[in-house]
Amino acid sequence: MQQLPYVIRLYVIPCTVLLTHNNAFKKKKVMILTADEATFYSLPPLPERILPIVRKNRYPPYGLRKIEAMTNSIILPPSKIRKPDILGIYVNDPLALTQPSLAIKEAFGENPRFYYSFQKFSAKIRELKSRFKFKVIVGGPGAWELVEKKEEAWIDTIVVGEAENVIHEAITEEGIIKGTPAEKFYPIKAPSAMAEVEVMRGNRKIPREVILSEMKIQSIQGKVNLISPDLFSYGDEEEIISLLKMSSEFGKVFFNQISLKGISKIDLRRVSRILNLNEKNYRTPVLSKEPGLCNVEVEGDEIKELNNNFIYPMIFVPTDSISSLEGYKALVIPLPSDGDNYYEALYKSWNISRKIIKNRIMISLIDKIILKNKETKGEFLRKLNVRSPIFLVQLFSLLLKS
Repeated sequence: MQQLPYVIRLYVIPCTVLLTHNNAFKKKKVMILTADEATFYSLPPLPERILPIVRKNRYPPYGLRKIEAMTNSIILPPSKIRKPDILGIYVNDPLALTQPSLAIKEAFGENPRFYYSFQKFSAKIRELKSRFKFKVIVGGPGAWELVEKKEEAWIDTIVVGEAENVIHEAITEEGIIKGTPAEKFYPIKAPSAMAEVEVMRGNRKIPREVILSEMKIQSIQGKVNLISPDLFSYGDEEEIISLLKMSSEFGKVFFNQISLKGISKIDLRRVSRILNLNEKNYRTPVLSKEPGLCNVEVEGDEIKELNNNFIYPMIFVPTDSISSLEGYKALVIPLPSDGDNYYEALYKSWNISRKIIKNRIMISLIDKIILKNKETKGEFLRKLNVRSPIFLVQLFSLLLKS
């Protein structure tokens, strides 16, 4: 099974860490939840030389908020970590092993920003552990990547899977702890990045009172982002419509993922009307074949129906399937494969994806960059550095081209 793309896994439920439980300790201890800088502030995954200046998210990741809600822990940014008793670290894709991360590496010649952020953060925690004695517990959607990494000896416990039922075990024991499906769901107590609200976890629906509580909290951001393996598999059509109507009372409604299987269950015209979708107010959820999967075999009729209702899906496809998406509106992400000229795949994908973007200046500039990258067989993006004085010369040269 393909791993979920980075942008989606930011929303995937706290398979996270752990920290303290009310009855876990007889003595009070300082318990801190954090993440590396790029993950903590939800920074874009593109290499820093491409986007050197980005806006940090005001709120911490949803996964940390979920653990905070069921524990007495404190969330702190990585820069403020000093000497905890127990440190819980949330990870998304720390070693950049997912398909989307491999696509970024193929296109830009280096790993995503969060890979280097995690390496830097790891060094800091190692240094702290050499001076102070404290326990480190790691969890999150990307925890599986660290299971076999013997060099990460600074990690005492790794939680793989859902944390709710194994929090006490994670605190008191060491090694690899496998989470089990949660029996109880805890609503967050404060806003999280990107206004996420989990409505499904696997095949389980989150209780409506938990969803409602989180929507009220996230509404301070003027939006709610419904997180599930497939929104259209939430229930029958009336259940889905009811959920969307309730969600729209708290601001603009987004949703992270849908599947071809789920589309057949819903009248998309009703979804479009409730969310007031149009050419300027469209949605770009990840489209998969089955709930929870990443890539999808193209189904033209379904994509056409989505487009007719202003849903322009993000689709991860093998490079040999890109041409089948021509004529549709979608954000197309080619998946790297052996023997392919990835720069050619990027060029074909961009010519489809560009239909969604409304800013003509941006379209013109990206057009020239992607074409230049194709002409140089991928070297342009591998060497592009917007922080370099040479970039201004390159940019001026591209803009002068007809």
